[in-house]
Amino acid sequence: MKLITIIFSSALLLLSGCASKPDFRPATNGSVGYSEQKITDDRYRVQFKSYSKTVADAADFALLRSAQLTQQQGYDWFVVTSKETFVESEKLQPASSVGVSQTRQVERHCGLLTCETYSRPSTQVGVNINAGMGQERKEVHSILEIRLGKGLKPNEDTYSAQDVIDNLGQKLEAE
Repeated sequence: MKLITIIFSSALLLLSGCASKPDFRPATNGSVGYSEQKITDDRYRVQFKSYSKTVADAADFALLRSAQLTQQQGYDWFVVTSKETFVESEKLQPASSVGVSQTRQVERHCGLLTCETYSRPSTQVGVNINAGMGQERKEVHSILEIRLGKGLKPNEDTYSAQDVIDNLGQKLEAE
């Protein structure tokens, strides 16, 4: 019974990891997360890379990182001057596994005066079949080039850094 519990817990943990939202963290060595590159004093290229079934999360997190960067640099707003999105799909292959374990099952029966202990071998077999055939996982890259500014926003295409953080920051809390 203990082995079944461990197998079930492991499967549940793997499934929850696959269904989770993208990780909002700095990317290292091409991993998922955000990165930025300074182009000029007030221009940056911001990239967010994720593995997801949707493209929208990567775009939202690229905007969120742009807003954070805007405030970190002492600016109030930013304008997206260029936007690119790359999606690479990958079919997930069905996976299955079979596990066998041998243990000794110990039973103890106690009466009024004595106890008897019995020990016998016990074999447990576990089978795991992935029914998720045909699912696709997407590697999504959202790349923004932004220009930072202070004071009044020049037009309606301008993002207030604080508004973006207030609205898209809620996605981080839901993770």
